Amino acid sequence: MIILQKKHWSMGYKIKIISRHNMISLLIVFTSGLLFAQNKTKLEGTLVVVSEASYEFKNETIQKTELILKPEFVLKLKNRSKFVLKGQVYFEFQDNLEKGKPTEQMVSDISKRLFLGNRTNLEIRELYYYANFKKLKLTVGKQQIVWGETDGLKLLDVVNPQNFREFILDDFEDSRIPLWSLKADFKINDYSVQLVWIPDNTYHITQDFSAPFFTQSIFKNPPEGIAIQLNQTNIPNAFFKDSDIGFKISGFKKGWDFSLNYLYYYDDLPVFYNNFNNQTTTIEIFPTYKRQHLIGGTFNKVFGSTTFRGELVYIFNQNFTSNNNINQGIEQSNFYKSAFGLDYIKGEYMVSVQLFNEWITKIISAYNRDVFETNGSLLISKELMNDNVKAEILWVHSFNHADGYITPQLSYWLTTNTQLLLNSHVFYGEKNQLFGQFRNRSRVSFGFKWSL
Repeated sequence: MIILQKKHWSMGYKIKIISRHNMISLLIVFTSGLLFAQNKTKLEGTLVVVSEASYEFKNETIQKTELILKPEFVLKLKNRSKFVLKGQVYFEFQDNLEKGKPTEQMVSDISKRLFLGNRTNLEIRELYYYANFKKLKLTVGKQQIVWGETDGLKLLDVVNPQNFREFILDDFEDSRIPLWSLKADFKINDYSVQLVWIPDNTYHITQDFSAPFFTQSIFKNPPEGIAIQLNQTNIPNAFFKDSDIGFKISGFKKGWDFSLNYLYYYDDLPVFYNNFNNQTTTIEIFPTYKRQHLIGGTFNKVFGSTTFRGELVYIFNQNFTSNNNINQGIEQSNFYKSAFGLDYIKGEYMVSVQLFNEWITKIISAYNRDVFETNGSLLISKELMNDNVKAEILWVHSFNHADGYITPQLSYWLTTNTQLLLNSHVFYGEKNQLFGQFRNRSRVSFGFKWSL
């Protein structure tokens, strides 16, 4: 860890926007002017280096080799406030996961990564100011806002979009795309209230057709002899009008932790409206982002060595790709989702079981899914050798479609700042299902994390 103490440092600054590609430099210069115009500050810096290589069983080839640098700087001010900057330098040796230089049309200009060739990109992961005003805690800037608590699959964790470079195999923290937003936390009697405003028009980063983790299962195959024309995506870009807003109210009563959540937002996956053009015998696809209302909540309570927890989500007028060629291939229904889990801890062992349910409340003919679906997960972990070794296995399974994946993992602390990682991801099921489509992408991975 690097720690610098400053008694007084005042810096002036001048900002001139040259181009979008200079956004990272611009933000750093602007932040520097704010950071060092303070008295009695303390700057702390850390660096985490992560590297991982994966071998794909089916094709007997290297699926990925990546090196990631994660610098972080925290400037603590005398008035219980701080500035936080988290950066990332990502390098993939083979240019396999995100082939070429992604256009990132679904990412706002202020959140785009800076690509240096096809294999390297620079990114400001988080850059925010946090202020504690006793009765009000304010966080302003690029950040992650986490609402959900489930493992393996996301339910309520929808505030930040996700990069599906590796489907859902990345850690949630790494796969989330931080957004420029404002978060305010305060108390009303015994309840904690969180308000969020997100003017950043950034959505899921999905992969191209040729990428290893392209999610083919969500797209209908055209009839034989019919071509598909994918038109430009209709992306919202109005600063105020297209902002997302939401709130979370949380509390504690009689041993129960609970929250009530609401979000008015654009679904991070576009609706794929389609029309058949008789003149060209082509199906034209018109991707369009649509507004949604979501209401949900969480709850949990500890019973001795066991914790019972759950999440509930209700989405109004969710859009589904239809098996019928009506309404431009889209049908709507309210959508209910729930997750219930039990966590049991005894000594060095931890066992977690989760049951996920999804219910399309209206009778529609949704493509490649049932009206009522159930998924389950099992996570078992154990600490060994004075907590230097951790062994765990995660199993996620769809009861409707009999597909899923299994992830065994070992981690070993070689030194106090060096961790070795060994894991595998094994997919199974039919190739037209969510998990089964990646059965040929099953792999084994080895890597390390080193921190300074």
